Amino acid sequence: MTQKNIFEKIKQSKNLPQLPQVMLRLIKACNNEKTSIEELTGIISTDPSLVSRLLQIIGSPYVNLPKEVNSIKTAVVYLGIDTIRNIAISTSAMHFFKMSKAVKAFDTIRFWYHSYKCAVIARHVAEENGYSSPDEFFLAGLLHDIGRLVLIQNFPEDYKTILETATTEKQILLSEIKTFDTDSPQVSAWLFSQWNLNPLISDAVLFINESTEQIESALSHVKILYISNILANADAIEKIPEVLTLTDIPQQRLEQIAISAEEEVATISKSLGINLNETEKSIYEDSITAEIKDLALFFGTLQNLLQAKDVESVLDVTQHGLKILFHVPRVFYFLLDEKKSILTGFCSSQDKSHKIIRSIAIPLSGRSSLPVTCMHEQAVQNSLKKDDSRKPAISDHQIIRLLETEGMYCVPIYSSDKALGVMVLGVDEKTAQDLDNNKSLMKLFSKQAGVCLQSIRFYNDYALHIHEKKMEAYATLTDKVIHEINNPISIIKNYIETLGLKLPDKHPAQTELSVIGEEMSRVAGLLDRLRSFSRPRIEGFELVDMNQLCQSILEILKKSILMPKQIEAALSVDPELPKIKTDPNGLKQILINLIKNASEALDKGGKIMVSTRFLAESAKIMIDEKKRIPGSIEIEVSDDGPGIDEKIRETLFEPYITTKAGTSTSGLGLSIVHSIVKELNGRIRCLSEKGKGTRFIITLPVNSSKKQSDGHL
Repeated sequence: MTQKNIFEKIKQSKNLPQLPQVMLRLIKACNNEKTSIEELTGIISTDPSLVSRLLQIIGSPYVNLPKEVNSIKTAVVYLGIDTIRNIAISTSAMHFFKMSKAVKAFDTIRFWYHSYKCAVIARHVAEENGYSSPDEFFLAGLLHDIGRLVLIQNFPEDYKTILETATTEKQILLSEIKTFDTDSPQVSAWLFSQWNLNPLISDAVLFINESTEQIESALSHVKILYISNILANADAIEKIPEVLTLTDIPQQRLEQIAISAEEEVATISKSLGINLNETEKSIYEDSITAEIKDLALFFGTLQNLLQAKDVESVLDVTQHGLKILFHVPRVFYFLLDEKKSILTGFCSSQDKSHKIIRSIAIPLSGRSSLPVTCMHEQAVQNSLKKDDSRKPAISDHQIIRLLETEGMYCVPIYSSDKALGVMVLGVDEKTAQDLDNNKSLMKLFSKQAGVCLQSIRFYNDYALHIHEKKMEAYATLTDKVIHEINNPISIIKNYIETLGLKLPDKHPAQTELSVIGEEMSRVAGLLDRLRSFSRPRIEGFELVDMNQLCQSILEILKKSILMPKQIEAALSVDPELPKIKTDPNGLKQILINLIKNASEALDKGGKIMVSTRFLAESAKIMIDEKKRIPGSIEIEVSDDGPGIDEKIRETLFEPYITTKAGTSTSGLGLSIVHSIVKELNGRIRCLSEKGKGTRFIITLPVNSSKKQSDGHL
């Protein structure tokens, strides 16, 4: 049978797979940040088969979407762009994988495993090379061997004979050439061209089994898919040196990509109950569509997790994923605060009990608490499983009551065996059983959340550490400079006084000596300002009414600074603000510096707002011990000026940095503010947007002392 006849027969058969063009449009649209929900809905709606698949997913009891999610548009909003894209690719691919059923001897599981691993690696390698559409490479990797499935579907008896006589990939390819006058890569490339995919991707598929020497002169697309196919094999690490001539990616990074892809796909397979050594594949083949859908949902959530920039975002994405994947109606989190030895409550701001949960803390000493037990033992705890030896803690009863479910299911959050907290899921008997049946996937899900939380904390801690080291270095250098300059200043001042005593009172030089003395005193004053940055003077902690202090400072500065510049000043205070234990003089200096700084940014008038508020969520009730942690307050100084440039914001609190262009100011004001806030056991941050003003937000503990330090600055 000639190659021409083969392709003609495939083309005329009813088994020619069709790749919807809408899927490629959808992938491109999902990668474009400017794409609106309406545009996505419009693209999906042009393909009835894709609409049908998505509607099946929406209506599936497994996904358990809310009743109001009854259209493609609401599904896009609810599931998220990443999940929609993965569903589109995976559900389309499943149509192709089903084609392998024509020959029972064909190992569908291994085929899927290699294809998906090749896709994951191709996307990573494309990202390493800076390609703007890595999903195009993911698709090529996923379907690079589609030609084999086409041959199996159209010529099952011939292919059955091939599999009976050929065992290695090289033997199979040679047998394909002998039988069909073509092989799988050629059929795959031909099919890609039928689908009007990028010709460079078609070439990459065509040459995927050539020698490394031949690939060295090929284009980047060919090299990327070639490398990905090799790294998707079991002997990937041994083969890496052979492909180093094809890429600038270091060997160590290629090893990391191969290992992470292996772990990613293997763990997912295990979590979904896919046994790679399973000889009986009929059960898997019957359920593969559902499993790939679950995989798409999982990776959609995982992608969102990896993009989360802060703890709140990670928790929100995790809750969203738990709701979609495991039908969990409500989730509370209790994250570890090592310094205070407590688990502190968090939940979505959309949850009706979020204020209560965020006010709760559970002491680690309370071993009868189910979340505490879960964290200490790093094992799932289910309140519906009765344990007569354990008396439920007060907090357990309260949490279950707030969840409004029969019980709670506690899952540890950890990263690299480091405990980070606990997810508390509201469950009934059925939901708890479903979670037990999916413990592996649940464990993987919680670990991914833990990895993201740990990464964010590490980044924040590292940035804090670097900033503190930098500020300490500035302070140490400043101390040395002050010491070295003070010595000659003292000597010069002594000589001036001595010389003045030796000269008659009316001697003409007395005037010059007086000027020199005044200038030396001015230098001493500058050194004193330096000292206030290096070692701020905190005189003592006492109870302070912050509302009253802010009002008095603002009244003084209104007359002296603000009114002459036609700047409007406003004060907004929290009447529930408690008195705080702090140093009033240090606070006065902070407020004066910040308000003066804001006024200097308002050349043509404007508005400065000073506000206070009690952070109710920072106050924690340790319900099992009936104790209370007083929490923190916020003081904010904001203006509607031009804002601060992003580059300046990065070093804003460092000494000798000024926001005032064209001035000779020392740039010590904000560094002094930072130092004082730190001494007061607080933290300060700056939010600014070009043309919309600047906000300085200070957080201070209600109950503080000179020895206390929370390390958050």
